[in-house]
Amino acid sequence: MDQGEGSARIVRGRGRNKRKWTMDEDEELVRALCKVSTDPRFRAEGGGFKNCYTQGIESLLAQRLPGRGIKASPHIDSRLKVLKRKFHAIKEMLASPGFSWDGSRKVFRCEKQRYDEYCKDNPRARGMYGVPFPHFDVFDAVYGKDRAAREVVEVSEEVTADMENGNTSEAEEDRTSNGPSGRSLDATSTYKKQERCKNGGKRKRTESNCLSPDTLKDVRGHYQRASQHVDTMAEAMELFKDVHRHFQSVVQHAGAMAAAMEAFKDAHDQFQSVVQNVSTAATAMEQFKDAHDQFRSITQNGSATEAVIEPHADLRERLSPEVPQQDARVRAIAEMQKLGFTGSEVVSAASVFTKEPDQMGMFLALPEIYRREYILKMLNGGQSLHF
Repeated sequence: MDQGEGSARIVRGRGRNKRKWTMDEDEELVRALCKVSTDPRFRAEGGGFKNCYTQGIESLLAQRLPGRGIKASPHIDSRLKVLKRKFHAIKEMLASPGFSWDGSRKVFRCEKQRYDEYCKDNPRARGMYGVPFPHFDVFDAVYGKDRAAREVVEVSEEVTADMENGNTSEAEEDRTSNGPSGRSLDATSTYKKQERCKNGGKRKRTESNCLSPDTLKDVRGHYQRASQHVDTMAEAMELFKDVHRHFQSVVQHAGAMAAAMEAFKDAHDQFQSVVQNVSTAATAMEQFKDAHDQFRSITQNGSATEAVIEPHADLRERLSPEVPQQDARVRAIAEMQKLGFTGSEVVSAASVFTKEPDQMGMFLALPEIYRREYILKMLNGGQSLHF
């Protein structure tokens, strides 16, 4: 059995295939779903998907995960059904009071007592407390708006069907209210038909013309969460700008410091040459004084350089190893952005790397497929990993 067959274990049971999905397969499934959601070949006019969209996902997974044997039916259909069920359960919870979303840990937050009370009326939310759902943002972008639109369409179709059924019932009642000769039936049957119409058809048609409270609640919750995402993204961008300005300042100070150290080195070399070539000590001191004045002039022209060089006299020895370290930081930030981490997650990971450079070295040494999981474990653990 090869590696592909081992990771794509399929067990026969009760007339259908069951499959255990791995973490990398889930990630590739979500990536393929994003690509298909933007492909007009698989989008319907109403904003949803065509029936063949899982076949498009199957084609992408065959390229990204060759040899796994993942099929649109039943594998992809079944897995998406499970993930969508979790997504909609979390989304309904977030629309209820007492629930909020932790974007960094990808898990909903609430009091345990509030969660237990909610599960009494919503049993499909059981077993999800404290369990992360890392694909929530993607599913919210792909399926969040489609569900609200789909519920409106379903309500409209129900209204149309009720109106058609109501008209048919009324026509039948009009036909049955008269006998074979066209005369009216007795008063008792007429009274029963009036009560049946009063308590049944008209009331049902009136209520079905309005959107259900659950639909309005879902739309309002979606709008509130969208506003929160916008605010969070704005704060993250401001934080990233501050970090970028600080980084540029450090780079500029390092450049100025290197120039000052080169100037000092030249002045020192010049002084040694003067001592060797001038016969009298007085002439040597005059030459050194000129070199010293020149060095002071250089340091006075860059106030930032003077402020940095005084408390760090040994920077010349530490400057050479700092350059590879800085390159590694830039590489680490670029890798995290390429893996799709948010601005807040990148900043949190960068803070850990600054305190413990070994964590950054291990992150860059890992193969690309394990790097995302490494960062998530590092951030979710509340503390850095130790080796």
